[in-house]
Order: sequence, then C-alpha cells, then structure tokens
Amino acid sequence: MSQALYEITVNALLDRDRPLTGDEWDAAVARVGGHRAAQLLAELADAALLPAPVLARAVREAWAGADRPLERLPAARWAELCDDAGLPVPPEAAGAPWRDPRNP
Repeated sequence: MSQALYEITVNALLDRDRPLTGDEWDAAVARVGGHRAAQLLAELADAALLPAPVLARAVREAWAGADRPLERLPAARWAELCDDAGLPVPPEAAGAPWRDPRNP
C-alpha cells in the first residue's frame, strides 16, 4: 500500500466518532498491511480509538508481527503502549538489546 492510501485509511479511522471493534482493527491492519500495524496502532491509540481489550490485542499483534519492532516504533513508545494496555513490556523495549530470532 502506498503512503497516500495508508494516510487516507488512517484519516478515515481518525474521523470516526467511536472506538474500533476487534473486527474493525483486523480489517484496518489487513488494509494497511501487517508491516504497518505498529504505526497504525500508535496513531489510533493516540486518538483513543482502541478500547482496552482491542488495545491489548493490537499491541501484542503489532509487536509479534513486526519484523523489527524497534525500527517500527521507538522502545519508549512500545513501553508506553504496553503500559496503557496493561501488558508487560517486552525485554527489548525495556532497554535490552534487540536480537533477531532468525539470526541469534
């Protein structure tokens, strides 16, 4: 997806007058692409459009789905999102060096 289409999608979501459901989060990620889930997560969380259960799931999925999570979002932002979602902060986001599990 091009940056322009990503921005159109995000702007449409930001213009909503209600939080996203889990299914709507899934559809949004499918539309923008999983590689952009972390960026989408940050934008929707900032706009308070992800209720607690959806936020917790979205944080877990965005972290797990990111090829290099700390290149998608800074460690401090991941820590903030995890805290907001009531999740433990992944060691890599808590200051431990990130290790590519495919290349230990």
